[in-house]
Amino acid sequence: MVAWKSNSNTIPLHTVLIISDQPDNVAVWDSLFSQRNCIVLTETNISDAIQSARLVGPSLMLVDVRLSNKERAVLLHGLRTASRGPILMTVSANTVDDIMEANQAGADECLIKPVNPAVLIVKAMAWLGHGERSARVPAMLNPNTAV
Repeated sequence: MVAWKSNSNTIPLHTVLIISDQPDNVAVWDSLFSQRNCIVLTETNISDAIQSARLVGPSLMLVDVRLSNKERAVLLHGLRTASRGPILMTVSANTVDDIMEANQAGADECLIKPVNPAVLIVKAMAWLGHGERSARVPAMLNPNTAV
């Protein structure tokens, strides 16, 4: 787990948990979220990520790890039960089936890799602006949403 650090005297608005096995991505995202006055925690494996989510109750969770479908389902289920914050997930495949599977497993939004850091931070901040996940249904699964 990475401790939060800031030079500002302002109160942090949100806690973001980044679960990633990509250290270069973590460094960029940590910097972007920190600039927006967020506390950033990072984990590299499933069990530590779920434990951190239970302990902290992050405002948002960002998942960027290579996992089998079964591991992904376990991680997303664990995160979903541990925190009400939205879950953003990066996915390598761009097929509708892969995205639907991730949404059904618990991801609130999937971003196709490679993810532009500017796009990721805009989407994350939009989700943070919505507050807790509550009973939100992903647009693709909501029959009342016009596409």
